[in-house]
Amino acid sequence: MYEGGSRSEGAVKKFMDQDKRMSGAEAVARFVNDGESFVFANCLTGMPLALVHDLIRSGKKNLMLFQQGGIEEVDLLISAGSIDRLAVAYNFRMGGKRVTPPLDRALKEGRLQVEELTNFTLLAMMKAGAMGYPFMPVLRGMQVTDVVKKQGFLGRECFQEVKDPFGGEDVLVVKGYSPDFALMHVQRADKAGNGQLWGAMINSKWAALAPERIILSAEEIVDTDVILSAPHLTIAPAHKVCAVVHCPWGAHPSELAGFYDYDMVFRALYFASLNSPEAMKGWMDEWIHGVTDRKGYLERYAGKFGKEALEAIKAKPFKSVPADYGYSFAPNWDEKGYSDKFGMNLDELAQFMEEKGILREG
Repeated sequence: MYEGGSRSEGAVKKFMDQDKRMSGAEAVARFVNDGESFVFANCLTGMPLALVHDLIRSGKKNLMLFQQGGIEEVDLLISAGSIDRLAVAYNFRMGGKRVTPPLDRALKEGRLQVEELTNFTLLAMMKAGAMGYPFMPVLRGMQVTDVVKKQGFLGRECFQEVKDPFGGEDVLVVKGYSPDFALMHVQRADKAGNGQLWGAMINSKWAALAPERIILSAEEIVDTDVILSAPHLTIAPAHKVCAVVHCPWGAHPSELAGFYDYDMVFRALYFASLNSPEAMKGWMDEWIHGVTDRKGYLERYAGKFGKEALEAIKAKPFKSVPADYGYSFAPNWDEKGYSDKFGMNLDELAQFMEEKGILREG
């Protein structure tokens, strides 16, 4: 085998053999700093709520959150005092005018700055950040909406207009953002951090690729061979993941395809506490501060509602058809580094590329 290829394969193996497994508490302590920005790489389903609880227990403050669509997590983080800035497209609100949830209270009391966006514009921010673009065009009709006219704390760091170099018209663009970190929950991952997610994806692709680092929780930790057998499911690449947390039921009471449905009764109890700061504190004291991790959370749940309540929402199997990723796997280079397809060896190819000005140093 060509020596350079051998070194490359060795580097890849070393990278894939990294073990990033740790507890959620350790991950937050090591990789989250006060004042940073973050994004959830799940939306509405499969929410990383165990990691949210770890973040709240850590006492981290002054964080900025980008959230495509929230159910529990935004109000929890506001109640804990974890976030003071929020860029959001949607946050679930129930109870009508009779209920004043934590988001409403924080706005009225001036404890939270909010930038209201649409699902498309917020996703475009993450997509631009993931692709390394400074900005990205968005729909022209946005220009006449209050989303653009009544800008929040991001101000001119959100929307701008540029000239279309082809037609000369003004084009509305959003700034590309790369948050400091993402929180994400997936069905399975390997120890190096290759995370696989299936079901409702929504924002997950771009929200996972935009940030500098991902704290990843997973229902199952599997061998890398399992990951490689279904490459199309890998959405969190290992080079982006700084921590892997093995966390069964890590999205509860949210749902996760292939594992469990959402827990309607438990969610109802949570929503019933939102209208009162005292009731909200009581809920958080019991389910977040009153336990040390997700294992303790599940033990408390079983003690209060019975294990049968969790069994009742477990997913029934619905298998997909496997995909065949087979190739001939015929080598391009022989043992002496020669390729009959190129008609030269690797050294000659490198020299050819250098002469043409297309060889770049790594």
